[in-house]
Amino acid sequence: MLCILLVFIYSCNVTDKHKDKIIKSAGLKNDFKILRQTLEEAHPGLYWYTEKPLMDKHFDSIYALLDTDMTRVTFFKTLLPLIAKIKCLHTNVQLLNEPGNSRVKFTKILPYHFFCTNGKIYITNDYSNLGHTGAEVLSINNVSSKKITQTLLNSLPSDGYNETYKYQLLNSGAFGEGYALFFGQPESFAVEVIDSGCIKPVIYTVKAKSVQDIPGLNNKPSRQSVYVDFTNDSSTAVLTVNTFEMNTNKFNEIISAIFKTIKDKNIQQLIIDLRKNGGGNNDNVPQLLSFLATDTFLHLKRAERNAGNFTYLQYFDNKEAIKNLGGVYEHHEKYLMNYRYAGTSYTQPVSALGYTGKVVVLTSGHTTSAASEFAAIAHYTNRAIIVGEETGGCYYGATGGTYIQLILPASKINVRIPTIRIFTAVTEDSLHPKGRGTFPDYTVTPQINDILKGRDVQLEAAFQVLSKKATGQ
Repeated sequence: MLCILLVFIYSCNVTDKHKDKIIKSAGLKNDFKILRQTLEEAHPGLYWYTEKPLMDKHFDSIYALLDTDMTRVTFFKTLLPLIAKIKCLHTNVQLLNEPGNSRVKFTKILPYHFFCTNGKIYITNDYSNLGHTGAEVLSINNVSSKKITQTLLNSLPSDGYNETYKYQLLNSGAFGEGYALFFGQPESFAVEVIDSGCIKPVIYTVKAKSVQDIPGLNNKPSRQSVYVDFTNDSSTAVLTVNTFEMNTNKFNEIISAIFKTIKDKNIQQLIIDLRKNGGGNNDNVPQLLSFLATDTFLHLKRAERNAGNFTYLQYFDNKEAIKNLGGVYEHHEKYLMNYRYAGTSYTQPVSALGYTGKVVVLTSGHTTSAASEFAAIAHYTNRAIIVGEETGGCYYGATGGTYIQLILPASKINVRIPTIRIFTAVTEDSLHPKGRGTFPDYTVTPQINDILKGRDVQLEAAFQVLSKKATGQ
């Protein structure tokens, strides 16, 4: 998530002394040619959700816009919707610093934190002190909330056709910076809202603030990456796994200690909270699941990468790593990469510390990459009930692994391109459409009043589900 947020936040971030560099049309077209060909050669999921004829149309439509000179920021904004069409949250573009060159700084942004859901925008924190906390925003500077939201959603990448991940990004700070990027940075904003309990909308003017004047969204002290809490009656454990980004041995050491405590306390109900887990080390997925599994299981069907050479290897910032990707040659199109993923081999359940009680997994749009794979396999093997929101990562797999860092020569825009495609070990069926995440057994989506009151309705629902199961309901 942080990487995607930086797309907006760092895209415009220095002083106002220098104007953004103008790039000639010829340079833009050459950059685009390099970008397109590298994506076609390297990205193993380029046509997974957008078929080639349609993707070609998207490429051609963007190329047609490059007959005129552009600033770097304008070119960057032009590329964002194209990258989003790939429907891969691991693929993104970022602007890089360049000596003597500046980018437009976010000096004037909306003085709010927002909560976006189902196309609607609400104010959760009003730093203008005008008393509109909880209000629904209908328009900003005569642009409807629907148009603003759709513009931002169309410019954010996500896996497949999923939108819960995009909304998580907007709610984590991307809305304010995204608005500044696409709709400008005026001195003030005409904001149309409907306040809670009111029928008629009101329009008022609010002065812009700088980013530094608005508190961060995540200013609470963070706990460990992985930790466990127990209910007062010691009936239920809540295991929070905020990331899989950890050495496998270290991860196994922490998880083993937690499950030993769970066994010692004779815990019969377990909640695993993955709502803030954006993935990480793929090998930690079978590690964690082995403590829950009741039978031998498979995490991944296969992992593969495209075969062939890279025409523009000289523009890769990590060319040596890419040249040494390796793999087992299958045919002229693919290399098998199973040897890099422990999940492609069968995993045995942990016997001594294995947990056989009831399990609920909490998910959100932020549950992506390796975390979404865990949710998919835990659900597929009937080892967990899923509560919360559709995962941000797809049920059937993703692209990731080793990434090409492509530096476009004229614009100095950095493009991150995944090189490995993995397939989760689940059976395709009509209950899980292609391009969607793991669907919850119990869908629970926070509403604006829950946010304002600080209620964790998803965790509350998890306890209710376990209570029903305990009583046989």
